[in-house]
Amino acid sequence: MPVPIIVLNFGHSVLKSLEDYTRAADEIYWHYRQGQNVIAVTSAQNDATDVLIAEARRIGPEGAAKNLPELLQLGERKSAALLALALERIGAPAFVRQARDLGLTGRGSYMDAELTGLDVGQLRDDLKNHDIVVMPGFVAIGEKDRPVLLGQGGADLTALYVADKLGVEAILLKDVDGVYAHDPREQGEAPQRYEAISFDETAKRAAPLIAPKALSFAKENNKSFRIGKPGLPRYTRIGHETSGLSSPPRIKKLRVAMLGCGIVGGGVYRRIKASPDHFEMVRIMVRNVDKYIDQGYDPALLTTESGDLFEAKPDIFIDVSGPIDPALQITRDMIKAGVHVVSANKQAIAEGGQGLIDLAAKQGVQLLFSSAAGGGMPVLEMCLREKGRIARVEALLNGTTNYMLGEMDKGKSYEEALKEAQDKGFAEADPTADVGGADAAAKIRLIALLGFGETLTLEDIHRDTIEGFAPETPPKGVMKRVATVWRDVNGFSATLELRDLSPNNFIAQADGEEAHAVFEFEDGDEYRIRGKGAGRWPTTAAVMADMFDISATYLK
Repeated sequence: MPVPIIVLNFGHSVLKSLEDYTRAADEIYWHYRQGQNVIAVTSAQNDATDVLIAEARRIGPEGAAKNLPELLQLGERKSAALLALALERIGAPAFVRQARDLGLTGRGSYMDAELTGLDVGQLRDDLKNHDIVVMPGFVAIGEKDRPVLLGQGGADLTALYVADKLGVEAILLKDVDGVYAHDPREQGEAPQRYEAISFDETAKRAAPLIAPKALSFAKENNKSFRIGKPGLPRYTRIGHETSGLSSPPRIKKLRVAMLGCGIVGGGVYRRIKASPDHFEMVRIMVRNVDKYIDQGYDPALLTTESGDLFEAKPDIFIDVSGPIDPALQITRDMIKAGVHVVSANKQAIAEGGQGLIDLAAKQGVQLLFSSAAGGGMPVLEMCLREKGRIARVEALLNGTTNYMLGEMDKGKSYEEALKEAQDKGFAEADPTADVGGADAAAKIRLIALLGFGETLTLEDIHRDTIEGFAPETPPKGVMKRVATVWRDVNGFSATLELRDLSPNNFIAQADGEEAHAVFEFEDGDEYRIRGKGAGRWPTTAAVMADMFDISATYLK
């Protein structure tokens, strides 16, 4: 079964600051966890191209300059690199490719060329091996192997051209969530928004939104596409037909209460503060209020009493604590109170099991916990999508131990590897759950429940520990602790075991805190996913993706 592909273009209007690259990475991750491979095409950041042109005028010849594309392409290339770095931080498996790498060719004026070719096979191979490809727009390779630029709106054109050659859809992301009857930033009555609009009507009503060259390409090649805004899953479709107008979507700011504010909680807090249109943090329950006041947190937000979480009247409750208690009881009570729950607490969710899921369904609230297993690797989303056809799952479910085993492969002792993992924020001060296997076992329980409909206890899962790991003989290949969940003629089974894997094995190729998973289906098909399995930002990204899923249900 081929993996769906989506092309996303990030225009310069949504890449104005470094924080915008974090938002762009969140947008890509949201699509990736839906089961799509992503090609992200970048524009230069804000006015970067204008700055480069000004520099060229100061030092270059007057009039036309054949080497100008060498300079101007740097804006898009820098933007692509920044986006890849933002994706790497949240654990998404991004890979940067340049126009030359992908055989993206152009012909004609070196400042306003036409696209002529793309190595589709190379791009598909890159997606197969990396899932997410980031590429600069606006630039192609022309005659005599010199770069050429594609003119105004060149990044839009790049995205539409790539999508057309692959036969997939493109979304052009701007600073507005679609095409309006008139500019929504103008004073006066708010305009209505098109759900769909024709190529010709777009040229009349939204000329500044998409360059004529890109729009003409789409019309000539019958390539419909969508225009939208990061963080809002509402779009206007550009094609051959125009639909009726409707009121634009309105965002409801949701009140958020949180249990825990450690490594992950601190990241979530920062991301919520950076999304003031969608969320407002109203209360955080911690063990030591003074500790967080010293770190600069608003004292009015902090409490040690669970009752204060309820009194804050949240719309969403986030659990980023570790133990089962009091988290599980607070989660149950929040659900009963009609509050949506986003949880990264795999122990509490695994213990609550199907009963907790049923309670949320009964109360009509969402219980989302993609961050409870896999970190930045969307393993639970795959379970939910493919439940009923999964035969076997093999995965690395604890980034901490994967990192430690990798360091021990390099010759470090168990104690040295553990200290490094703790220093980097991958392991807690008490690493027992990680090294002993309880953390990974809780995630196995979630995979069993969501992917197979099976309820397991901790005692049902054989677990190999890595505590004090010091093998008498070096492994022949790569040592990994692999979680395996499967159903066959003998019934249902789950294990967590140390395995000496061939370096060519996909699971073995996960480096550091990375996590890999392989899903085998009953029809013989196979699906591979990857990401970072530990760390603040990968888990934060998964929490925020769940948050935006809830936010989307409030759009009107």
